[in-house]
Amino acid sequence: MTEFRNYYGTDPGWGTDARRALFNAACKYLGINPTQAENIFGVGFHSILQSSSVQLSGEILNKVKKDLAILNKQREIVTEIKKRNDYKIKKIIDKVLPFGIQLGGQRARGEMWRQALEFWKWRTEYSATWEMAFDELTWAVRSVNVNCNYIADSNGYITLFYNLTDTLDLRPSWGNRSMEYNAICCVLGFMYHDVLGGSDELQVKANWKTIIK
Repeated sequence: MTEFRNYYGTDPGWGTDARRALFNAACKYLGINPTQAENIFGVGFHSILQSSSVQLSGEILNKVKKDLAILNKQREIVTEIKKRNDYKIKKIIDKVLPFGIQLGGQRARGEMWRQALEFWKWRTEYSATWEMAFDELTWAVRSVNVNCNYIADSNGYITLFYNLTDTLDLRPSWGNRSMEYNAICCVLGFMYHDVLGGSDELQVKANWKTIIK
């Protein structure tokens, strides 16, 4: 973990060092890897503790692997690999150009302010928005670039190696996000980063492999 003292000279008063010691002791007692997070709460702990990075694992990593955006892109990649003239002829080692995706699902169409006010449509027309809002991937790794390398052997087995890195930052992004998104982040970002002391530089990382025949 990045030493908070490196930035401020002393403990900032939020008990960062004490919380780190307690966190590491708890992880050791429970047999948990202190550099990994299995859910959004684990990611949040690392942010509060001012960690420089955290590796997704367990349940939340499985959600990344099964996210519809990942699976749709994966089908495209596999289709293109199988179109190659040398597929099943020889072992292929190659990579795919990095691609940007949004994890956690897509919100319903329409202005966000209208969706918030028309509460009678929350369970029907606007249900996708609420599902996205309560998906932990929306907050852990929403918009991210993914790197993918692959190996295709002569038997037709394709092994895809993925990795991604995102920054957990709940502050507004003027010019890049909608007015409604920035309005929410003005409140959430202030409460989380400035009041609770959550880092806005935490690198959230994930890597995994998928084998396809």
